[in-house]
Amino acid sequence: MFENLKKYKNSVAIECEKNKKFTFKKLVNESNKLKKKISSNSVCLLICSNSFESILGYITFLNNKKTITILIDHSFRINYIKTIIKKFKPNYIFAPKHLNFNNFKILDSISDYILYYKNFKIDVNINYKNFLLLPTSGTTQNSKLVRLSKLNLEDNSKKIINSLKIKRNHITITTMPMGYSYGLSIINTHLLAGSKIIINNKTIFEKKFWEIIYKKKVNSFGGVPQFYDLLKKIKFEKQNISSIKYLTQAGGKLEQNTLEYLKKNLIIKKIKFYKMYGQTEASPRITILSSKNFFEKIYSVGKPLKGTTIKLIDDKGKIINKKNKVGEIMINGNNVCLGYAKNFKDLYKGDINKKKLLTGDLAYLDEKNFVNITGRKKRLIKVFGIRMDVDDIEN
Repeated sequence: MFENLKKYKNSVAIECEKNKKFTFKKLVNESNKLKKKISSNSVCLLICSNSFESILGYITFLNNKKTITILIDHSFRINYIKTIIKKFKPNYIFAPKHLNFNNFKILDSISDYILYYKNFKIDVNINYKNFLLLPTSGTTQNSKLVRLSKLNLEDNSKKIINSLKIKRNHITITTMPMGYSYGLSIINTHLLAGSKIIINNKTIFEKKFWEIIYKKKVNSFGGVPQFYDLLKKIKFEKQNISSIKYLTQAGGKLEQNTLEYLKKNLIIKKIKFYKMYGQTEASPRITILSSKNFFEKIYSVGKPLKGTTIKLIDDKGKIINKKNKVGEIMINGNNVCLGYAKNFKDLYKGDINKKKLLTGDLAYLDEKNFVNITGRKKRLIKVFGIRMDVDDIEN
Protein backbone atom coordinates (compact mmCIF):
# COMPACT_ATOMS: atom_id res chain seq x y z
CA MET A 1 0.00 0.00 0.00
CA PHE A 2 2.85 2.37 0.79
CA GLU A 3 5.30 1.21 -1.88
CA ASN A 4 5.32 4.64 -3.57
CA LEU A 5 6.28 6.75 -0.56
CA LYS A 6 9.83 7.08 -1.89
CA LYS A 7 8.57 9.52 -4.54
CA TYR A 8 8.23 12.17 -1.80
CA LYS A 9 12.01 11.87 -1.15
CA ASN A 10 13.30 14.53 1.26
CA SER A 11 9.92 15.91 2.33
CA VAL A 12 9.37 15.42 6.06
CA ALA A 13 6.93 12.58 6.72
CA ILE A 14 7.00 12.43 10.52
CA GLU A 15 8.12 14.85 13.18
CA CYS A 16 8.40 13.65 16.79
CA GLU A 17 9.25 15.25 20.12
CA LYS A 18 12.46 17.24 20.43
CA ASN A 19 12.17 18.19 16.73
CA LYS A 20 13.27 14.74 15.55
CA LYS A 21 12.34 14.56 11.87
CA PHE A 22 12.07 11.64 9.45
CA THR A 23 11.86 12.26 5.73
CA PHE A 24 9.94 9.91 3.46
CA LYS A 25 13.29 8.70 2.11
CA LYS A 26 14.49 7.89 5.65
CA LEU A 27 11.18 6.21 6.47
CA VAL A 28 11.39 3.98 3.38
CA ASN A 29 15.05 3.10 4.02
CA GLU A 30 14.38 2.15 7.66
CA SER A 31 11.35 0.13 6.57
CA ASN A 32 13.42 -1.78 4.00
CA LYS A 33 15.98 -2.68 6.69
CA LEU A 34 13.27 -4.00 9.01
CA LYS A 35 11.55 -5.85 6.18
CA LYS A 36 14.66 -8.01 5.62
CA LYS A 37 14.03 -9.63 8.99
CA ILE A 38 10.44 -10.60 8.11
CA SER A 39 9.55 -13.57 5.90
CA SER A 40 6.63 -13.62 3.50
CA ASN A 41 3.68 -15.94 4.27
CA SER A 42 3.34 -14.47 7.76
CA VAL A 43 0.83 -13.19 10.27
CA CYS A 44 2.17 -10.08 12.01
CA LEU A 45 0.90 -8.35 15.14
CA LEU A 46 1.59 -4.64 15.63
CA ILE A 47 0.89 -3.23 19.08
CA CYS A 48 0.88 0.42 18.18
CA SER A 49 1.20 3.79 19.88
CA ASN A 50 1.48 7.30 18.51
CA SER A 51 5.16 6.97 17.64
CA PHE A 52 7.58 6.84 14.74
CA GLU A 53 8.31 3.17 15.52
CA SER A 54 4.63 2.22 15.19
CA ILE A 55 4.31 3.90 11.81
CA LEU A 56 7.57 2.27 10.71
CA GLY A 57 6.31 -1.18 11.73
CA TYR A 58 2.93 -0.53 10.12
CA ILE A 59 4.44 0.43 6.76
CA THR A 60 6.89 -2.48 6.90
CA PHE A 61 4.22 -5.12 7.57
CA LEU A 62 1.80 -3.75 4.97
CA ASN A 63 4.51 -3.60 2.30
CA ASN A 64 5.69 -7.17 2.96
CA LYS A 65 4.52 -9.78 0.45
CA LYS A 66 1.87 -12.27 1.57
CA THR A 67 1.50 -10.83 5.04
CA ILE A 68 -1.60 -10.41 7.19
CA THR A 69 -1.24 -7.59 9.72
CA ILE A 70 -3.19 -7.37 12.98
CA LEU A 71 -3.12 -3.92 14.57
CA ILE A 72 -4.16 -3.24 18.16
CA ASP A 73 -3.54 -0.28 20.43
CA HIS A 74 -0.97 -0.43 23.23
CA SER A 75 -3.63 0.78 25.68
CA PHE A 76 -5.51 -2.53 25.42
CA ARG A 77 -5.09 -4.82 28.41
CA ILE A 78 -2.41 -7.52 28.35
CA ASN A 79 -5.05 -10.25 28.70
CA TYR A 80 -6.65 -9.06 25.47
CA ILE A 81 -3.29 -9.06 23.69
CA LYS A 82 -2.60 -12.61 24.91
CA THR A 83 -6.03 -13.70 23.64
CA ILE A 84 -5.24 -12.31 20.19
CA ILE A 85 -1.88 -14.14 20.16
CA LYS A 86 -3.51 -17.41 21.24
CA LYS A 87 -6.28 -17.22 18.65
CA PHE A 88 -4.36 -15.83 15.64
CA LYS A 89 -0.83 -17.25 16.17
CA PRO A 90 1.26 -14.36 14.76
CA ASN A 91 4.78 -15.21 13.57
CA TYR A 92 5.98 -11.68 14.31
CA ILE A 93 5.13 -9.16 17.01
CA PHE A 94 6.33 -5.55 16.93
CA ALA A 95 5.62 -4.04 20.33
CA PRO A 96 6.76 -1.52 22.95
CA LYS A 97 9.59 -2.68 25.23
CA HIS A 98 7.47 -2.68 28.38
CA LEU A 99 5.47 -5.61 27.00
CA ASN A 100 7.29 -8.94 27.36
CA PHE A 101 6.64 -11.98 25.20
CA ASN A 102 8.82 -14.66 26.77
CA ASN A 103 7.76 -17.42 24.37
CA PHE A 104 8.99 -15.40 21.38
CA LYS A 105 12.53 -14.86 20.13
CA ILE A 106 13.85 -11.28 19.95
CA LEU A 107 14.97 -10.47 16.39
CA ASP A 108 15.64 -6.74 16.60
CA SER A 109 15.04 -3.60 18.64
CA ILE A 110 14.37 -0.11 17.33
CA SER A 111 14.33 2.60 19.98
CA ASP A 112 11.44 1.70 22.31
CA TYR A 113 10.12 -1.16 20.15
CA ILE A 114 11.11 -4.83 19.85
CA LEU A 115 10.55 -7.23 16.95
CA TYR A 116 9.67 -10.74 18.18
CA TYR A 117 9.44 -14.01 16.23
CA LYS A 118 7.91 -17.44 16.78
CA ASN A 119 7.74 -20.29 14.30
CA PHE A 120 3.99 -20.82 14.07
CA LYS A 121 3.30 -22.95 11.01
CA ILE A 122 1.37 -21.05 8.32
CA ASP A 123 -0.98 -23.00 6.05
CA VAL A 124 -0.37 -22.24 2.36
CA ASN A 125 -4.15 -21.96 1.88
CA ILE A 126 -4.43 -18.86 4.06
CA ASN A 127 -6.14 -16.01 2.18
CA TYR A 128 -3.88 -12.96 1.83
CA LYS A 129 -6.75 -10.80 0.67
CA ASN A 130 -6.99 -10.36 4.44
CA PHE A 131 -4.59 -7.43 4.44
CA LEU A 132 -5.23 -5.66 7.76
CA LEU A 133 -7.24 -6.78 10.78
CA LEU A 134 -8.62 -4.22 13.26
CA PRO A 135 -10.55 -4.75 16.51
CA THR A 136 -14.23 -3.92 16.73
CA SER A 137 -14.19 -3.52 20.50
CA GLY A 138 -10.90 -4.35 22.20
CA THR A 139 -11.99 -2.49 25.31
CA THR A 140 -14.40 -5.29 26.25
CA GLN A 141 -11.95 -8.11 25.37
CA ASN A 142 -13.92 -9.24 22.30
CA SER A 143 -11.45 -10.89 19.94
CA LYS A 144 -13.61 -10.31 16.83
CA LEU A 145 -11.55 -8.45 14.22
CA VAL A 146 -12.58 -6.66 11.03
CA ARG A 147 -10.90 -8.11 7.92
CA LEU A 148 -9.85 -5.32 5.55
CA SER A 149 -8.35 -5.71 2.09
CA LYS A 150 -5.70 -3.58 0.44
CA LEU A 151 -8.42 -2.28 -1.91
CA ASN A 152 -10.57 -1.27 1.08
CA LEU A 153 -7.83 0.89 2.59
CA GLU A 154 -6.54 2.41 -0.65
CA ASP A 155 -10.01 3.22 -1.98
CA ASN A 156 -11.14 4.90 1.24
CA SER A 157 -7.87 6.77 1.77
CA LYS A 158 -7.76 8.19 -1.75
CA LYS A 159 -11.38 9.37 -1.56
CA ILE A 160 -10.75 11.11 1.75
CA ILE A 161 -7.63 12.79 0.33
CA ASN A 162 -9.71 14.10 -2.57
CA SER A 163 -12.65 15.16 -0.39
CA LEU A 164 -10.47 17.07 2.10
CA LYS A 165 -8.01 18.21 -0.58
CA ILE A 166 -4.98 17.04 1.41
CA LYS A 167 -1.81 18.34 -0.27
CA ARG A 168 1.92 17.68 0.17
CA ASN A 169 2.40 20.92 2.09
CA HIS A 170 -0.28 20.00 4.62
CA ILE A 171 0.61 19.43 8.29
CA THR A 172 -1.55 17.45 10.71
CA ILE A 173 -1.12 16.32 14.33
CA THR A 174 -2.16 13.11 16.10
CA THR A 175 -5.02 13.65 18.56
CA MET A 176 -6.35 10.07 18.64
CA PRO A 177 -4.74 6.66 19.12
CA MET A 178 -3.29 5.03 16.01
CA GLY A 179 -4.94 1.78 17.16
CA TYR A 180 -8.46 3.09 16.41
CA SER A 181 -9.72 3.25 12.85
CA TYR A 182 -10.33 7.02 12.74
CA GLY A 183 -6.86 7.85 14.08
CA LEU A 184 -5.32 5.30 11.71
CA SER A 185 -7.25 6.75 8.77
CA ILE A 186 -5.71 10.18 9.39
CA ILE A 187 -2.24 8.59 9.32
CA ASN A 188 -3.03 6.64 6.13
CA THR A 189 -4.33 9.64 4.23
CA HIS A 190 -1.50 12.00 5.18
CA LEU A 191 1.23 9.47 4.40
CA LEU A 192 -0.29 8.68 1.00
CA ALA A 193 -0.67 12.40 0.24
CA GLY A 194 2.99 13.04 1.07
CA SER A 195 2.17 15.47 3.86
CA LYS A 196 3.65 15.85 7.35
CA ILE A 197 2.41 14.18 10.53
CA ILE A 198 3.34 15.67 13.90
CA ILE A 199 3.45 12.85 16.46
CA ASN A 200 1.72 14.06 19.61
CA ASN A 201 0.82 12.41 22.91
CA LYS A 202 -0.17 15.59 24.74
CA THR A 203 -3.75 16.35 25.70
CA ILE A 204 -5.60 19.52 24.78
CA PHE A 205 -5.44 20.55 28.44
CA GLU A 206 -1.66 20.89 28.21
CA LYS A 207 -0.12 24.20 27.19
CA LYS A 208 2.50 22.26 25.20
CA PHE A 209 -0.16 20.95 22.81
CA TRP A 210 -1.16 24.44 21.72
CA GLU A 211 2.50 25.50 21.51
CA ILE A 212 3.04 22.66 19.04
CA ILE A 213 0.02 23.78 16.98
CA TYR A 214 1.45 27.31 16.82
CA LYS A 215 5.17 26.56 16.36
CA LYS A 216 4.74 23.75 13.85
CA LYS A 217 2.00 25.63 11.94
CA VAL A 218 -0.37 22.68 12.07
CA ASN A 219 -3.15 22.91 9.46
CA SER A 220 -5.68 20.37 10.75
CA PHE A 221 -6.65 17.88 13.40
CA GLY A 222 -9.58 15.56 14.06
CA GLY A 223 -11.58 14.33 17.00
CA VAL A 224 -14.61 12.46 18.29
CA PRO A 225 -17.63 14.29 19.80
CA GLN A 226 -16.33 14.32 23.38
CA PHE A 227 -13.07 15.82 22.11
CA TYR A 228 -15.00 18.81 20.75
CA ASP A 229 -17.04 19.07 23.95
CA LEU A 230 -13.72 19.49 25.77
CA LEU A 231 -12.49 22.06 23.22
CA LYS A 232 -15.61 24.07 23.95
CA LYS A 233 -14.99 23.87 27.71
CA ILE A 234 -11.43 25.18 27.43
CA LYS A 235 -12.51 27.86 24.90
CA PHE A 236 -10.01 26.79 22.28
CA GLU A 237 -10.80 29.83 20.13
CA LYS A 238 -8.63 31.83 22.54
CA GLN A 239 -5.57 29.76 21.61
CA ASN A 240 -3.23 30.81 18.81
CA ILE A 241 -4.63 28.64 16.02
CA SER A 242 -4.06 30.93 13.05
CA SER A 243 -2.45 28.09 11.03
CA ILE A 244 -5.50 25.80 11.32
CA LYS A 245 -7.33 25.51 8.00
CA TYR A 246 -9.89 22.84 8.89
CA LEU A 247 -11.08 20.41 11.55
CA THR A 248 -12.71 16.99 11.11
CA GLN A 249 -15.12 15.12 13.37
CA ALA A 250 -16.40 11.53 13.36
CA GLY A 251 -17.13 8.77 15.87
CA GLY A 252 -20.62 9.78 16.95
CA LYS A 253 -23.12 12.60 17.29
CA LEU A 254 -22.12 16.09 18.43
CA GLU A 255 -24.21 17.73 21.14
CA GLN A 256 -26.39 20.61 19.91
CA ASN A 257 -24.68 23.23 22.09
CA THR A 258 -21.26 22.08 20.85
CA LEU A 259 -22.44 22.38 17.25
CA GLU A 260 -23.73 25.89 17.88
CA TYR A 261 -20.47 26.83 19.58
CA LEU A 262 -18.46 25.57 16.61
CA LYS A 263 -20.75 27.30 14.16
CA LYS A 264 -20.19 30.63 15.87
CA ASN A 265 -16.44 30.44 16.46
CA LEU A 266 -15.35 28.75 13.23
CA ILE A 267 -16.87 31.60 11.23
CA ILE A 268 -14.86 34.09 13.29
CA LYS A 269 -11.64 32.08 12.91
CA LYS A 270 -12.30 31.24 9.22
CA ILE A 271 -11.75 27.54 9.92
CA LYS A 272 -13.54 24.93 7.83
CA PHE A 273 -15.30 22.04 9.58
CA TYR A 274 -16.01 18.59 8.12
CA LYS A 275 -18.39 16.21 9.84
CA MET A 276 -17.94 12.58 8.87
CA TYR A 277 -19.62 9.27 9.61
CA GLY A 278 -17.99 5.89 9.46
CA GLN A 279 -17.35 2.44 10.86
CA THR A 280 -14.25 0.25 11.11
CA GLU A 281 -16.07 -2.15 8.74
CA ALA A 282 -16.10 0.62 6.10
CA SER A 283 -12.34 1.31 6.17
CA PRO A 284 -13.58 3.49 8.04
CA ARG A 285 -15.24 6.60 6.60
CA ILE A 286 -18.57 6.53 4.77
CA THR A 287 -19.95 10.08 4.46
CA ILE A 288 -18.72 13.65 4.60
CA LEU A 289 -20.55 16.90 5.23
CA SER A 290 -18.54 19.44 3.32
CA SER A 291 -17.62 22.69 5.01
CA LYS A 292 -19.78 24.70 2.62
CA ASN A 293 -22.87 22.74 3.76
CA PHE A 294 -22.02 22.67 7.47
CA PHE A 295 -24.01 25.73 8.50
CA GLU A 296 -27.00 24.80 6.32
CA LYS A 297 -27.08 21.11 7.34
CA ILE A 298 -25.52 21.34 10.79
CA TYR A 299 -27.25 18.19 12.15
CA SER A 300 -26.50 15.99 9.12
CA VAL A 301 -23.42 13.81 8.46
CA GLY A 302 -23.51 14.75 4.79
CA LYS A 303 -23.44 12.54 1.73
CA PRO A 304 -21.53 9.36 0.86
CA LEU A 305 -17.95 9.60 -0.36
CA LYS A 306 -17.73 9.33 -4.14
CA GLY A 307 -18.19 5.71 -5.25
CA THR A 308 -20.02 4.69 -2.07
CA THR A 309 -23.81 4.38 -2.13
CA ILE A 310 -26.25 4.48 0.78
CA LYS A 311 -29.72 2.94 0.89
CA LEU A 312 -32.13 2.69 3.80
CA ILE A 313 -33.72 -0.66 4.69
CA ASP A 314 -36.91 -1.23 6.68
CA ASP A 315 -37.49 -4.02 9.24
CA LYS A 316 -38.48 -6.42 6.47
CA GLY A 317 -35.33 -5.78 4.46
CA LYS A 318 -37.05 -3.68 1.80
CA ILE A 319 -35.48 -0.50 0.42
CA ILE A 320 -37.08 2.73 1.62
CA ASN A 321 -37.59 5.24 -1.20
CA LYS A 322 -39.51 7.89 0.74
CA LYS A 323 -37.70 10.97 2.04
CA ASN A 324 -37.54 11.63 5.79
CA LYS A 325 -38.43 8.02 6.66
CA VAL A 326 -36.12 6.24 9.09
CA GLY A 327 -34.42 2.98 8.16
CA GLU A 328 -31.18 1.07 8.67
CA ILE A 329 -28.20 2.34 6.68
CA MET A 330 -26.91 -0.11 4.08
CA ILE A 331 -23.76 0.86 2.22
CA ASN A 332 -22.25 -0.48 -0.97
CA GLY A 333 -18.70 0.23 -2.15
CA ASN A 334 -15.06 -0.78 -2.38
CA ASN A 335 -14.59 0.39 1.22
CA VAL A 336 -16.76 -2.41 2.68
CA CYS A 337 -14.67 -4.94 4.62
CA LEU A 338 -14.34 -8.61 3.67
CA GLY A 339 -15.95 -9.83 6.90
CA TYR A 340 -14.91 -10.71 10.45
CA ALA A 341 -12.31 -12.99 12.03
CA LYS A 342 -12.60 -14.55 15.49
CA ASN A 343 -9.58 -16.83 15.18
CA PHE A 344 -6.91 -18.13 12.79
CA LYS A 345 -9.37 -20.34 10.87
CA ASP A 346 -11.24 -17.24 9.69
CA LEU A 347 -8.10 -16.14 7.80
CA TYR A 348 -8.98 -18.73 5.15
CA LYS A 349 -12.06 -16.71 4.28
CA GLY A 350 -12.33 -14.23 1.43
CA ASP A 351 -14.90 -11.54 0.67
CA ILE A 352 -18.06 -12.52 2.53
CA ASN A 353 -19.71 -9.10 2.34
CA LYS A 354 -19.41 -8.61 -1.44
CA LYS A 355 -19.12 -4.81 -1.03
CA LYS A 356 -22.40 -4.60 0.93
CA LEU A 357 -22.76 -3.75 4.64
CA LEU A 358 -25.71 -3.35 6.97
CA THR A 359 -24.38 -0.83 9.50
CA GLY A 360 -26.88 -1.16 12.34
CA ASP A 361 -27.28 2.65 12.29
CA LEU A 362 -30.68 4.24 11.78
CA ALA A 363 -31.12 7.36 9.64
CA TYR A 364 -33.31 9.19 7.18
CA LEU A 365 -32.53 11.00 3.92
CA ASP A 366 -33.87 14.54 3.58
CA GLU A 367 -35.15 16.17 0.39
CA LYS A 368 -31.59 16.84 -0.80
CA ASN A 369 -30.38 13.30 0.10
CA PHE A 370 -28.32 14.38 3.11
CA VAL A 371 -27.94 11.59 5.68
CA ASN A 372 -29.37 12.33 9.13
CA ILE A 373 -28.58 9.68 11.76
CA THR A 374 -31.22 9.09 14.43
CA GLY A 375 -29.82 6.21 16.50
CA ARG A 376 -28.66 2.60 16.62
CA LYS A 377 -30.42 -0.64 15.76
CA LYS A 378 -27.80 -2.86 17.37
CA ARG A 379 -26.77 -2.84 21.00
CA LEU A 380 -23.61 -0.80 20.56
CA ILE A 381 -22.54 2.44 22.23
CA LYS A 382 -19.63 4.81 21.69
CA VAL A 383 -17.66 6.39 24.51
CA PHE A 384 -14.91 8.82 23.42
CA GLY A 385 -15.16 7.30 19.94
CA ILE A 386 -14.48 3.80 21.27
CA ARG A 387 -17.17 1.34 20.20
CA MET A 388 -18.43 -1.00 22.91
CA ASP A 389 -20.83 -3.92 22.64
CA VAL A 390 -23.42 -3.77 25.43
CA ASP A 391 -23.72 -7.56 25.37
CA ASP A 392 -19.97 -7.84 25.98
CA ILE A 393 -20.26 -5.50 28.96
CA GLU A 394 -23.17 -7.49 30.41
CA ASN A 395 -21.25 -10.77 29.98
